[in-house]
Amino acid sequence: MVNAQSDMMVVGEAADGHEAIQRFRELQPDVSVVDWNLPIVRGEEVLGTLNKEFPNARFVVITALNGDDCIRQALNLGAHAFLHKDMLRRELLAAIRAVHDGQHYIPEAIAKRLKNGH
Repeated sequence: MVNAQSDMMVVGEAADGHEAIQRFRELQPDVSVVDWNLPIVRGEEVLGTLNKEFPNARFVVITALNGDDCIRQALNLGAHAFLHKDMLRRELLAAIRAVHDGQHYIPEAIAKRLKNGH
């Protein structure tokens, strides 16, 4: 889906959090899509590690989890966007573009939940 866009290109992929950190260090992509539930080194450690080394890094976090705590934690660790995996088809490209442009992207359904404290 990303590579089909004229203004986007996947430059790397990783199978686990440890590899994600290494690949980021090598490639330093404009925007990284990080699964919160990565094996070996979880998403929160990936974001925490990379934001210390690369304070201008931009992250879109995706997850199958529905807990508000992980959303808040991801945003506190420097995520610029947060998507549930069931939103990827309709939200991912918009999130990547917004984050690339220096904006935050929180879909309305997630923003309402956070505002209402659910």
